[in-house]
Amino acid sequence: MTPPPSQVSATSVAQTVWSYSPRSLTDIQSLVSAIQNNNPSLLSSLSDILYVPAPFYTSQVSATQVAAFLDNLVLNYGLAGPAAAAISASPYGLWSTNFVTQVIPYLNATSLNLLLSSGQMDANHAQLILYWLAQNYYYNKWVYTVTANATSSITFSTNTVLNQNVLIAQNITIASGVTVTCGTRTCFLVAQSFNNYGTVVAHGAPGGVPPGRAGPGGTGGGGIVVVAVTAVLGTLNVSGSPGGNAAGYTASGTGSGGSVGIFYVVSGVTVPLGGTGGLGTNGYIGAAGLNGGGGGAAESYYYGAPGGNATAVYLLSSPNTMATYILQGLSDWWITGAVGRSPTYVTPLAYMYGSGGGAGAEYSGGAGGGGGGGGAGEVAVYGYNIVSGTVNAAGGNGGYSASNCPTCYAGGGGGGGGGLVFIFYGATSGSVTANVAGGAGGISYIGSNGATGANGTAYIAKVTVNG
Repeated sequence: MTPPPSQVSATSVAQTVWSYSPRSLTDIQSLVSAIQNNNPSLLSSLSDILYVPAPFYTSQVSATQVAAFLDNLVLNYGLAGPAAAAISASPYGLWSTNFVTQVIPYLNATSLNLLLSSGQMDANHAQLILYWLAQNYYYNKWVYTVTANATSSITFSTNTVLNQNVLIAQNITIASGVTVTCGTRTCFLVAQSFNNYGTVVAHGAPGGVPPGRAGPGGTGGGGIVVVAVTAVLGTLNVSGSPGGNAAGYTASGTGSGGSVGIFYVVSGVTVPLGGTGGLGTNGYIGAAGLNGGGGGAAESYYYGAPGGNATAVYLLSSPNTMATYILQGLSDWWITGAVGRSPTYVTPLAYMYGSGGGAGAEYSGGAGGGGGGGGAGEVAVYGYNIVSGTVNAAGGNGGYSASNCPTCYAGGGGGGGGGLVFIFYGATSGSVTANVAGGAGGISYIGSNGATGANGTAYIAKVTVNG
């Protein structure tokens, strides 16, 4: 039988909720007082941390009061472990997902970092917290949380090739005149403050290999992901490499096609085609791929190899959805390293890069086609305040056919498709320019030129940021 409202009080509800073990009215009042006065020393027992949600649900304390109390427990009393254990006990304790997510917005980022890094925090609950920040657009708090105990400052003062795919620091600086090259096809740079006064370069999928001295396909452009609160982008370069010029004719055959790229796109944006390779004397061409340029044909016998066809294209519904997805992948990467365990389900890192160009064909009787240009890659940036930047994401030019035979018919290589540039900002976007032009088709001395690759897309948008 349910008692009438006149007989129900916050204290009686709290006592009922706290029925996991016998509680006294004094214990209840001590916990409420400890939270209201932000004074953990008022707790009757350290074990009362388990019951912190009870007075919140009975409206005796607010979410901001609970968050301040937890910050004090974690930062000043060194009690991240018990709080993390209470969170990880869900759904068997009082610290339900509903309670935790109502308090998260008000917690200090350093407190969150210590909770997530605690040995008492399991991977799935750590993921829940970071995913919640990303999915509810607390992008800045996400950044401050994962960087709270990271290296305070990383400065590149000389040309460097990164030996890791994710770099996280509170501040990342690249000096003027310095080039940082991504050691993998996509690099992820995460910082509270990203200051690039030099250049970051990334290379993508390799181009095709010719049978002899025809032109090789150009390498695709790579991927660069920057996540920061404040970002000076400097120069980010994911342009495709040009297809090689044919140097002669020592073999006969069609070379290999360009390797495939991977792209993440917002609804309405498409990956551009590369250009087809030029003809020799009749209908043999190097087919264009999604992003990769086709190689040039040789005589009427051999067709140019196809450009790389980016079959892995992931469609995301909006700019916020794309930014959130990228952060989820980075969350799981960080949890695996910081917590030392992998969540049950893991969002993969958003690797993105351009397709390679197809190789030119060759006929030993006297013809060598040019290689197709590599397709440009992709740049994705989230910055609450973006100061400035230049992004080069142009397709590589197609290679020339051989010029040392006045009667040898061979086509020029097709140009690579232009790249994709996504710039998402929360408050301000300064001067950002992007070159996403398709690569020019290669010239044929006797035959037909390769076709120009299609232009890419530069997409600059303001996203919702709640904190």
